[in-house]
Amino acid sequence: MAKDAMTIIKEGAAAKSQRTTIESYWQTLHDYYDIEQDDVNRSYSTGSELTVTQLFDTFSLDAADTLASGLMNYMTPPASRWFSFRTKDPLKMEKKKVLHYLKDVESEVAHTLNKSNFYDVKPDFYKKSGVYGTSILFQEEDPFDVTRFYSMPMKSCSIKEDARGRVVEYFIEFEYTATQAVTRFGPDKVHPEVLKEHMGGKGDEKKSTYTLYIGPNWHRNPQALDSGNKMWISQWVDNQHKLELDRGGFDELPAMCHRFYKRSNEAWGFSPAMRALTDVRILNAKAKTQLRAEMKMTDPAVAMPDNAFLMPYNGNPRGTNYYQQGKLSKDDIFPIGNYGNPNIGKESMMYSQERIRSHMFTDVFLMFQNLDKQMNNPEVHERIAEKMTLLGPAVGRYLSAVLDPTLERTIGILERRGMLPERPQELIDDPTYEIEYMSTLAKAQRNGELQSLQNAMTMVGQMAQFSPDVLDKIDADKAVDIVFGITGAPIHMLRDDDEVQSIRGAREQAAAQQQEAEMMGAGADIAVKATQASVNAAQAGAM
Repeated sequence: MAKDAMTIIKEGAAAKSQRTTIESYWQTLHDYYDIEQDDVNRSYSTGSELTVTQLFDTFSLDAADTLASGLMNYMTPPASRWFSFRTKDPLKMEKKKVLHYLKDVESEVAHTLNKSNFYDVKPDFYKKSGVYGTSILFQEEDPFDVTRFYSMPMKSCSIKEDARGRVVEYFIEFEYTATQAVTRFGPDKVHPEVLKEHMGGKGDEKKSTYTLYIGPNWHRNPQALDSGNKMWISQWVDNQHKLELDRGGFDELPAMCHRFYKRSNEAWGFSPAMRALTDVRILNAKAKTQLRAEMKMTDPAVAMPDNAFLMPYNGNPRGTNYYQQGKLSKDDIFPIGNYGNPNIGKESMMYSQERIRSHMFTDVFLMFQNLDKQMNNPEVHERIAEKMTLLGPAVGRYLSAVLDPTLERTIGILERRGMLPERPQELIDDPTYEIEYMSTLAKAQRNGELQSLQNAMTMVGQMAQFSPDVLDKIDADKAVDIVFGITGAPIHMLRDDDEVQSIRGAREQAAAQQQEAEMMGAGADIAVKATQASVNAAQAGAM
């Protein structure tokens, strides 16, 4: 059952009030990490200069960009395949038709994402998550690109959780002029006053707030196929006139919310930037002091004769301080007060930068660069595994809360448009599948499994030198499947069990034939030798 307009407006206002306190926090984070985006609780005219009054060092801006770029390149890299599909039943994956179907679906999904704006909005999405702790991605069907994505501004979204801590309700505010509202919803749906403004030439003079509500459709009929019985319901409401403008539904939840760090009973997430904020503030204070110190060294304050009057001491760059004539050994203008040491300030700033780098996981992505260059370096693997214990929960939430529903919704859109290949018979009755991620970050989470497998195989090999029977406990075929699963190597390289059995059967048959031939050859040789011995014996008797 859908909610009426007043209920949506009231619940949206209540959800919005819960983020009022954190909005000021977001604005502070914006001023240090994300100045190119819209302000959270301030408004400026188009073209206004960015507010950078608190910034005396841009390291925090670079750290936020590095975190977003690192997550993008090591989790959803545009240049390489970062996901694959497989059935939940491993026996079905041994069928060539099933394997080829899943690969075709994988290629179609990858092509759709490449053609859409998915890789354009993901950096901003990752940055919002790393800076504000919460980011919201909206995915809709598109008549030209199949699907389009939007990284929603934080100040326009309110969210509600269910009992399991999942975000299931969204209240997204949009500001439209009368003209925009008419073109968005149609002249027959907007309020008469809005249509009057549009028709009277005043459609662009002011903006009004409209709310998009997305939530679960608790009272749907699963047997019905109309839009009112979808799993998720959407409603557009005119806040000013308390009017519902449009109603629809989705088979998959079109909004995905990621929380970098998650507290229980807290809908909004927390971020690495929040943890590093103290060090960022200290760094900017140090940078301000360092700037003044360098300016004093470059353009120092001066002293000059007072000509019978005194002034307060001025230690600023190019500051002027007067002294009484005759009180010094000379009456002259000379620099004073250059007693600081800028090098100490630089070292102190480097310490703060290192702490920020650690909080923002910059060192993790630098380690991945080293890993690419030294793939067999166990120290790099160990250090990455150590850092992954901190980054792992956030990566897990990216996969389960964002990437899983994104891929599932993309498949749903493609299937409804008839753009997927025909399912093989093995998947007609049970079309369920699993998503495997092959990105560097996803594989890094499983590096511990691979290292454990390598250690176990090494120890078994050492034991086999003394007792070869221990090798009977190792199923080499399963070990190969596990290695391919962890490393993300192309699974189509593996032969199915029937081919493997055929090859092994032919090998055993060839070995048996060779053994039989060798035995026959040995028997023939014995017969020849026996015959030759008989001939020799007969010849000896005749003599």
